[in-house]
Amino acid sequence: MNEINDTNISLWVEKFLDGETSCAEERELYRYFAQKRLPAEAEPYREMFKWYSSLLAGEAAESLDGTAHESDTKGNSKVRILRLRPWQWVSVAASIVLLFALGAIFRPSTAALSDEYMAYQGSYIIRDGKKITDLSIVVPEIQRAEQMLNDRVSEVDRSFDEMNQAMINSVSSNLDMSNPSIREAVETALEY
Repeated sequence: MNEINDTNISLWVEKFLDGETSCAEERELYRYFAQKRLPAEAEPYREMFKWYSSLLAGEAAESLDGTAHESDTKGNSKVRILRLRPWQWVSVAASIVLLFALGAIFRPSTAALSDEYMAYQGSYIIRDGKKITDLSIVVPEIQRAEQMLNDRVSEVDRSFDEMNQAMINSVSSNLDMSNPSIREAVETALEY
């Protein structure tokens, strides 16, 4: 199986696809598929081998039309930039602008995040046994806990105010509050 020809090309393609060909044999396959006329069973593989032959870096590789790829002085293949019509460039530019706009819209504001959340740097919560340090998750949880605490403190303050008022009413009902010295002593004692 040394020479590639029309009768054994299917065996060579199979050997190539199985990864059993050497570099020299692959170059021979590339040359074979660069021919203008191929048998019907080889024709579907033409584009695949054209693509593989284009990957040969640092060497002049024959393309399917028989011309050699250009290489620069460092041995790298030159990249060909597609020529676009003006309306195509407009669509490319519009796509880029759209991507930047979407990125700006959906990107969280780091200034708001840093100013408001930097006081909580290093804070974390444990949820379902996992430590969470993402401030965008931690800070709202801390704020919710602070609100719950403030609500409880307000309830306790109201309870103390109610108890204080009940005590004042109780004391004032049992004492003669019309006497200024008693009134002053009771008010002084209740202030503390």
